[in-house]
Amino acid sequence: MRRVSNEGGFTFMEVLAVVLLLGILALVALPNYFGTQADAQNAVRASNVAAVNTAVALYQYKNGACPGTGAPAETFLAFLADTLYFPDGSPVDPITKTNAIYNTNYSSDAGPASPA
Repeated sequence: MRRVSNEGGFTFMEVLAVVLLLGILALVALPNYFGTQADAQNAVRASNVAAVNTAVALYQYKNGACPGTGAPAETFLAFLADTLYFPDGSPVDPITKTNAIYNTNYSSDAGPASPA
């Protein structure tokens, strides 16, 4: 004879099916999430580049030369820190959350030179 139990609960197969379904959903959703996050960070970088380009054009229009060249003598770092052109501060990298500046010097057969 078979005993009938009044205890509620899930069978092993039901729990296994739910775990497998959640795993499949995670496999589908997580790559989309991380891809979207990278796309958003790249969009922030593109926006920062556009902001710098606009500020350089405004500076050139106002002063007749690009920052760091001509008069008034101003370094590009000082230009990036100028609140007239960047009221919210210089652009920040979305991953490192810093506004690090990279300086590169070029050299040729004629000798070392700084980028113009």
